[in-house]
Amino acid sequence: MKKIIIVLLIVLLGSAMVVATFAKDQNLTGITKLRNGTVNAVILGDSIAVSQGASDPLTTGWNSELKTSLFNKYANNIVWDNKASAGHLIDYSLQRATEIVSTTDAVFICSGRIDRNFDTPDQFGKKYAQLINDIKSRAPNADIFCIVEPPMISSDESLFLGIRTAIIDVSANTGSNLLDVWSTFPQNQVDLVEYLLDGLHPNDKGYKLMSDYIYNQIVKVINEVKRRKTVIPIQQFFSIH
Repeated sequence: MKKIIIVLLIVLLGSAMVVATFAKDQNLTGITKLRNGTVNAVILGDSIAVSQGASDPLTTGWNSELKTSLFNKYANNIVWDNKASAGHLIDYSLQRATEIVSTTDAVFICSGRIDRNFDTPDQFGKKYAQLINDIKSRAPNADIFCIVEPPMISSDESLFLGIRTAIIDVSANTGSNLLDVWSTFPQNQVDLVEYLLDGLHPNDKGYKLMSDYIYNQIVKVINEVKRRKTVIPIQQFFSIH
């Protein structure tokens, strides 16, 4: 009886190892490609998307900091195609989204700050949903990340709360990845000063905080996908073969 049990354990262990190897060898898509190669990512949005306020956006901007952090962990690069531009509404992102190619692995949407003064949350939410659908039609395998921009020091900051809610809702309804950067910044405006250059745009410290938050969320996404792919029922494995 003991010998039978030992043999069964060996068979099960061997099967588990084969399954794990099988999962590891699967073609990775989206942001998870960082585990074994380069990721091509697009940025859409406004002035914060282009790291306005950083001393040198090429080195201290949020996406520059993020690229460095992810390379240090995965030894692979993100190649950025930043289609954002300062001073534009989400309508501009809708225009630039038409340039997204099918080989895009990830899209980061960083918009909404200016829109609070032009669109109601409902109007903005509809445009945001349209943007995500447009991205999906052009790059079906891309992971979409919806960034809620940091809070600002302003008497009309309350207007942005509706925009934030719209982004959260649309992100959930479309199966996108929410990056609620807003929540990681101080909500007290006295403390917030330390992270902003001009009351709106983050300074280097603010963009580093933003980058660190996004980094941690991306790692969670990659780890979750890895976990799901590794834990494949043995029956499913053999049915595939």
